[in-house]
Amino acid sequence: MEVFEKINHYLREKKISKKEFAARLQALEPKLKSTGEIPSEKTIYAYLNGRISIKAELIPYIAQVLDIPEQLLFADCKISRKKFLLHILKSITPEEKNLIKSKLCNNQINKKEINKFDKIEELLQYAPDIFIKKLENILKEYKALTLKFKS
Repeated sequence: MEVFEKINHYLREKKISKKEFAARLQALEPKLKSTGEIPSEKTIYAYLNGRISIKAELIPYIAQVLDIPEQLLFADCKISRKKFLLHILKSITPEEKNLIKSKLCNNQINKKEINKFDKIEELLQYAPDIFIKKLENILKEYKALTLKFKS
């Protein structure tokens, strides 16, 4: 998927019109290196339609308007996400570490459980479709029972 297609995907997902996107992008006043000007609405539409290539200097502004990390405009597969997380973890700040810990604790998932789920996820690629379907049904039943007893 091309970058302009991903932008359009996020626009649909976030229910932002192209006109609204163009206005928000212009409000951030991104200046193009080639002209020193803010892109016009017409130029932004051309980016969104794939008629002209999106300038690299606009990517941070586009991500800000969409409220997503810049990396999602390029790759959003599991492998890319893992590589990105590993990159972040190499230079993680105490503040970022606390944020991650708080999110994990709020979801009541501990490190042991994460590793357990990762191992299962890795092995599922070797399972036949019929097994995956049965497993999915069993997990749905467990979920229903768990929700039943929690309420």
